[in-house]
Amino acid sequence: MRRIFKRALLVSFLFTTAVQAKVVTPEQFWQAFQQYPQGQPLIIDVRSNEEFIEGHLPQAINIPHHNISRLATFAKDKTQPIFIYCRSGRRAGIAEDTIAELGYKHIYNGESYEALIQTMPSELKK
Repeated sequence: MRRIFKRALLVSFLFTTAVQAKVVTPEQFWQAFQQYPQGQPLIIDVRSNEEFIEGHLPQAINIPHHNISRLATFAKDKTQPIFIYCRSGRRAGIAEDTIAELGYKHIYNGESYEALIQTMPSELKK
């Protein structure tokens, strides 16, 4: 009986701590972003510093994908929504895996900067 209880407890723990990481379309990225209160979601550009300087999404911070573990210094709350992107999606995919391993629960991978900037709602272009 104890063994069954322990297994049930473990299974329920695993389901309540499940990571919600997903690759989304640019439209889904912005739709999800706008569902959160202003200032709550964190947008992370995982491209190089040079690429970031050439252009980035408003409110984005730059943490290159190979340094993404530094995220813990910016976002202590593991339930804070994290929105990531790069140039083509490859580096964002790598970063997404690392962010999930760090224990963050709500990760949205928008993949491409160009697609995101083209579909960005006008009210967010400030």
